[in-house]
Amino acid sequence: MLVVSRAVILHFDMPTMTDNNNFESRLPRLLVCDDSPVERLALAHLLRREGFEVDEAGDGQSAIDQLKNRQVDAVVLDLNMPDVDGFDVLRYLQEHRRSLPVLLLSGMPLEHIQHKINRLPDRALPPLLLKPIDPEQLLSLLELQLSGELPTSESKEHE
Repeated sequence: MLVVSRAVILHFDMPTMTDNNNFESRLPRLLVCDDSPVERLALAHLLRREGFEVDEAGDGQSAIDQLKNRQVDAVVLDLNMPDVDGFDVLRYLQEHRRSLPVLLLSGMPLEHIQHKINRLPDRALPPLLLKPIDPEQLLSLLELQLSGELPTSESKEHE
């Protein structure tokens, strides 16, 4: 179990390749996927205030479409959504973007989450925050993920 103490949030300047193969500094880009507009906008506002670039998706299919066409550094993903849910997005990530850090959010009972996780190709669960979300804990986990201190599915596979 991961226990996170009071967060000290660093603003990461990550190098990225430009068209000329030169490196430039940029802030981490996150994809926030939640079907609740209120929760999605609140998360996006919090993350932008902390200096992140934030893309938003209101459903799982929109998240998958953005992940196919856009480079992001991490995904903040609600599990409980209609139609294409967070588990479907997680399956896509496990099959196509294994190294991408993911932070899961849910208000579902843990038994339901475990049942659905058992249907995934990789049953390793990324960090999960239960709603209501503690903003400091969310930011601490993102910091750990973006710094590489929390393993991704791909890094767990190579251990």
